[in-house]
Amino acid sequence: MQREPNDKFLGKIYFKTDVYKKIFITGLALLFVMYLFLNSRSIGSGFLRILGILTPFIIGAVIAFIMKIPLNSIERRFFDKIENKKFQKYKRTLSILLSFVLIILAIAIIIGIILPQLIKSFKGLEESLPTFVQAVIDKSRQIPYINKYSDAMQTEYNNLSWQKAFKEVESFLSTKNASNFVGSAISTATSIVGGLVTFALSMITSIYILADKERLSYQGERLVYSFFSENIAHKTLHVAHLVHENFFGFIKGQLTVAFFIGVATSIFSFILRFPNAATLGVIVGVTDLVPVVGPFIGAAMGFILIVLEEPAKAVAFVILIIILQQVESNIVYPRLVGNNVGLPSLWTLIAITVGGSLFGVVGMWIFIPLVSTIYAILREYTEYKINGKNINLHMKKI
Repeated sequence: MQREPNDKFLGKIYFKTDVYKKIFITGLALLFVMYLFLNSRSIGSGFLRILGILTPFIIGAVIAFIMKIPLNSIERRFFDKIENKKFQKYKRTLSILLSFVLIILAIAIIIGIILPQLIKSFKGLEESLPTFVQAVIDKSRQIPYINKYSDAMQTEYNNLSWQKAFKEVESFLSTKNASNFVGSAISTATSIVGGLVTFALSMITSIYILADKERLSYQGERLVYSFFSENIAHKTLHVAHLVHENFFGFIKGQLTVAFFIGVATSIFSFILRFPNAATLGVIVGVTDLVPVVGPFIGAAMGFILIVLEEPAKAVAFVILIIILQQVESNIVYPRLVGNNVGLPSLWTLIAITVGGSLFGVVGMWIFIPLVSTIYAILREYTEYKINGKNINLHMKKI
């Protein structure tokens, strides 16, 4: 009789052998080999060439992983309830199409709201900033210990050419400097055509993965069980399951919470009559995607947009963001994400610092669920070892 893999191993680790020690040593060995590859010019260049060839497929896999969030929601909440057999045959195709349409519309709306407002704010900044700075200098003359610097600030202000400063910024954004900047950004690809080909291949790859994701998962399990013993295969699939759940839970949670905080900011900004309420919501929502520091960036950008028009409301906006962040951290995020990515604050800080230092914002997104996976495995392993020794440990106040 053929024996099927038992799904219970995906939910719990069984530490009956030294399999995880072997996996850990193998991981270190792979990191060492990668280090040699990257530090050898000939080998490193070959490795980077292979990586460049695989880039469209890697990007496609990432797109598919993110697009699986709306796709699963559409299928489970709407299409699975329709019992028509002909409809069920085309359910996945319609789900993929609707998912991409929704994402493209969301991006278009965000750009359509932010871009015109940024242009308007820049022009308003050019008109109101000189008056605002002069008002600050005049106010400083009434403050003890600061008024002695007022004359020096007035002199610097008089020597500053606002028109020249804004013209330089405009020339950077619209003429030769901008083209140089864009050219340097695009220089990572071989050409514009190469970039378009990479994008097209990535999109096609993501569609194929989404259309056949169950079969691909099944084929992956078959490969694992065919190459490894049953015990190692169980543990390998358990780790893969943890990685998938942590990454999926984190990305879904971040996107959902960012949407909530953006909508809430827009609604309260309309109620409190803040200028540019829709733009404030979009900015706060987008910057909230950056872990930890994102809310501060959004608050700072919103403050700058408001302070030049209504300084008192700018302070009220910062207070609003603080309140919304408390609601998000203590109520919304735990309910939406739950225990999918349960990291203590210290581990989260380490993940953000290391990931951000290595790969920027993308590194933060990668390292938080990755460290969460490592944390879960360490927790299960230590519980197994301590229970095996019949030791009763409790947390003590120190």
